[in-house]
Amino acid sequence: MSELSALEETTRARQGNKPSYDEAYVLWALNLIYDEPPMGRLTLMKRLTLSEASVKTMLRRLRESNLVSVDRVGGAELTLKGKRLVEEWRSRVSIFSATLSSIGWESIQIALKNGGELIEKVGIIQLRDDIIKIGADAVLITVKTQEDIEIPPKTEEFAIKSLLEELSNLSSQYSSGDLIIYIKPSDLHLAYKVGIFLLQKLQRN
Repeated sequence: MSELSALEETTRARQGNKPSYDEAYVLWALNLIYDEPPMGRLTLMKRLTLSEASVKTMLRRLRESNLVSVDRVGGAELTLKGKRLVEEWRSRVSIFSATLSSIGWESIQIALKNGGELIEKVGIIQLRDDIIKIGADAVLITVKTQEDIEIPPKTEEFAIKSLLEELSNLSSQYSSGDLIIYIKPSDLHLAYKVGIFLLQKLQRN
């Protein structure tokens, strides 16, 4: 996703000072503003749990990158360039809260369009280990198939039937070949970090 390169400038160190937020926070902020425009700085601070100084710096850099316009009274809105970035992201990656009652998980679901091929290219163990390194405490990796949902390696016979039913219901909107991952804790910043990692991994492979 070439548009993600536009986020790099908003997190780049300047005069030796690097912002206290990363690209995942920036992408999360853009998605929030996309859904609820215009969004004031205080609201953005609360939603992102970032300091006022960090949000001020982020909005200034987003404005400099022509991703948002900021009205001192109304708040921030996305420019056409900002909307295109979010829409391109959402065409490839979906992030939702998900409850897996059968295993007692309050998690985040991250779906990557056509991401199933990553399992063959990277390997299920390596992919899980990479996501753990990013910060997840637990990871469940699934792939949408033409028939239903699969937990690779093909271990459906060992899986909890109620879990498979939950996973099937939670993945009904996706297409065959999509990668659908569940992570704990239920942390949106972490989810965006994982989503960016998966998308970049898919593009490199």
